Amino acid sequence: MTAEIEVDGAVRTVTGTGGGPIEAFVQALSGIGLDVRVLDYAEHALAAGADARAVAYVECRYAGTTRWGVGIDADLVNASLRATVSAITQGPREAR
Repeated sequence: MTAEIEVDGAVRTVTGTGGGPIEAFVQALSGIGLDVRVLDYAEHALAAGADARAVAYVECRYAGTTRWGVGIDADLVNASLRATVSAITQGPREAR
């Protein structure tokens, strides 16, 4: 898998391999020093029909914290990758 991501304001091209798109994306991120481990993953359609959008939920371990991300897209793979990015770009939350 090859992807373009923005890191610290600069667009970077990353490449990785794996058993699926999320694994390949996480492996690609490790190539630029981002250590991400996916702990859990779930997905479902937001509606019925061929044009339904998918939502993906990812739980990751990143920067010493457990984080959750959500991604929505017409394509399930894109939703999954968006969820992964969402998880790692969210800062840790303090307990209230």
